[in-house]
Amino acid sequence: MKQQISIILILLTTTLIFSQNAENQQKIKTNLEDYFHFERENIHVQFNKTIYVSNENIAFKGYVFNKQSSFPNLNTTNVQLIIYDAQGQVIQRKLLYTTLGTFDDIVTLDEKLASGKYYFHFYTNWMNNFMEDESFVQTIEIINQKDSYQFKSNQAEFSTASLNFNPESGAFIKGINNTIGIQIKDCNEIGIQIMEGFVVDSKGATITTFFTNKMGYGKLELNPDLNETYSVKIATDKLKVQKQLPKPSNSGMAISYNNNLPNNVLEVSVKTNKDGANLYQNKNYILLIHQNGKIVQKEFNFNDKNPIQTLTFDKNELPNGVNSIRIIDENLNEIAERLVYINKAVKAAPLLESSFATNGDIILYGKVPVKEANLSISVLPKDNRCNDQKNSILGSLYLNAYLEKPVANSFTYYDRQNLTRANDMELMLLNQEKSKYHWNNITTNKPKENYKFTKGITINGTVVKALNPKKKYKVMLISMKDNIFEEATVSNNNKFSFDNFFARDSTAYMLELMDESNIPVETKIIANVLNAKEDYRNTLNFTTPICPETKDLKNNYLFTNADLEKKAIALNEIMVKNNYKKPILTHENDMNNATAKGYKIDAKQNGTVLNFLGRNGYITGVNEEFTVYIRSTRDELTNTEINMAPAIFIDNVQIFDLNILFDLELSAVDEIYIDRFNTSVLANNGNGTVKIYLKKGANTKYIKSKHNSIVTKMGFAKTKPFQTTKFAFSKEFEVFGAMQWFPNVFLDAEQLFEVKFPNSNQKEIQVLIEGFTIDGQLISEIKKISVMAN
Repeated sequence: MKQQISIILILLTTTLIFSQNAENQQKIKTNLEDYFHFERENIHVQFNKTIYVSNENIAFKGYVFNKQSSFPNLNTTNVQLIIYDAQGQVIQRKLLYTTLGTFDDIVTLDEKLASGKYYFHFYTNWMNNFMEDESFVQTIEIINQKDSYQFKSNQAEFSTASLNFNPESGAFIKGINNTIGIQIKDCNEIGIQIMEGFVVDSKGATITTFFTNKMGYGKLELNPDLNETYSVKIATDKLKVQKQLPKPSNSGMAISYNNNLPNNVLEVSVKTNKDGANLYQNKNYILLIHQNGKIVQKEFNFNDKNPIQTLTFDKNELPNGVNSIRIIDENLNEIAERLVYINKAVKAAPLLESSFATNGDIILYGKVPVKEANLSISVLPKDNRCNDQKNSILGSLYLNAYLEKPVANSFTYYDRQNLTRANDMELMLLNQEKSKYHWNNITTNKPKENYKFTKGITINGTVVKALNPKKKYKVMLISMKDNIFEEATVSNNNKFSFDNFFARDSTAYMLELMDESNIPVETKIIANVLNAKEDYRNTLNFTTPICPETKDLKNNYLFTNADLEKKAIALNEIMVKNNYKKPILTHENDMNNATAKGYKIDAKQNGTVLNFLGRNGYITGVNEEFTVYIRSTRDELTNTEINMAPAIFIDNVQIFDLNILFDLELSAVDEIYIDRFNTSVLANNGNGTVKIYLKKGANTKYIKSKHNSIVTKMGFAKTKPFQTTKFAFSKEFEVFGAMQWFPNVFLDAEQLFEVKFPNSNQKEIQVLIEGFTIDGQLISEIKKISVMAN
């Protein structure tokens, strides 16, 4: 009977334990699925280079990735860009239009910008829903042309070296063989390679040795005695340092793994000592491996008193990139965490060659063994030193997207020229304390949808007029220039809204009220622009440690323009022959034009009428109410903002909606007459007159009397073609210049691409290629190739 009762008790206990373990596994699965329920975007941006002279344009191409599906995020449309200086002050911001998971733009620099570091921050409004920082920051350097410049050396500053220890999964346990990560870096985060370091005991005897790689990462093996103290000692010609290791604990769990077994097997071992094996008796644990909400979990315990429990996993069931390995106890608490990189993505290697076209241009041919790839290509001179492109698209999306402390140089872990890249990856992950996603947050802080997934901008407003309640009305949104005709229904409370509208930045739109018979109704309309400017919730830290900069003293550059200014010589008398012919003005005898200054607009003049007025005595722009203002520079000095606009006429008809001028190109204008001194009887409250005469055949449809207008500020940035900046001398171009930038390169049916660009007397070029495919394959390559003659 007693034996039967014992068997029943054992069966009941086993059933209860099994039930609890199954329940815990389901809770873990639910917690992870809930935490990663909302899709998350990650961004990588390729810049054509990373060091710019202040007269250059900055070119970049962005790639938006869906973290859960590992595909391009086709839903993203709005990407915000904020540019900060080294002090964290906003220099510029843009709204970037994203389609099929990519965006690109050209940023024009202010030639007066101070030399120094600048930060380009890319994010979406949707990212604000998450505690973790999912945004992308690229640091670039700008050199003002008037300053001399020395390139920074890649050599470490040994006087600022720091030595840090990272025991495997945070556990340093007495009486067992421990693996301890080591990192040695200077204050500029430059790794220090050590060929041999030592672990010594309290008597100075060497216990073991270690080395670090070029990134400053290494590891040591040590079985510590609880009654002994150990130190790491480094004694080289350039670096002498000694630091004590932490005291080992009496018990604990450490996670080790072997990621190099055949047949796609990952072997994970949970290690403890004899005390731990006894302490953890009759307790069940779960070994969890996951990336986002994709999980694999297995149970284990120490009931056999074996201090090493080994479990195996099929890597085919694990996602590509960084995965977290966690030990979870019966109360769903995390005991330990370790990071592992699963590398099963086939890296597509572009095959490149070049030749000369008949006109002397360089033709770059490429073949990428993938389908439907979207690529960006930067071409630089062979000796260009401004390509500090250390961020790889693979590193951004497979590696740094999961690290609490992202690595600055991710390209080295994917560079096929680096034969130790797999081992380098393991050493780097050993020295990461934990992932970006903390277990406590996963179990207690499920994300909430507090910030919407923004698509386009919203233009909404109110019709300021009592409308007939028996009629239906609509508001028309019109841009003749861009051939846009949209309509929105007016609600019972006179409200209207154009949602998900893809408006270009700095574009004037007409708003016109129409009744149900499509007859215009004259009224005032108040309009607003929403969603164009969305701030980032997480705080960015741009403070950098004050570190001595190691500079390459052999290469000091002083740009030619600055050099010429210093060496300018005053000339004696010179003869100038004037071939100028006064243009014939057609309207100078029209009423009130006799006292005005007339301008004949020729075909060479570009820009808008607003630009022209800004160059001829007026201050122009768009205010916070999205309307154009024109103020006299004279009156600006008095700090008065009331009625300072001049009277504006187009073809002798006065206009009161100044937004009309925003899109009025000079190419449509024949003549402009400006009277700033109030001599005309038409002057507006003493602020002068501006009379504009259009060319015959110019489009005047948008000059109406029954419309209102609005100018979009912070609409989607207008794209423009890349232009190579010219340098005064070839040496400057070789070191600082960019040959060409191709933001959107696609493969043909044969998986080939071809691009063409001017030669610039190059025999060898640098080519930087990045991109992704529609099915999520990532492409990243940096190559130097010879330019071959036909």
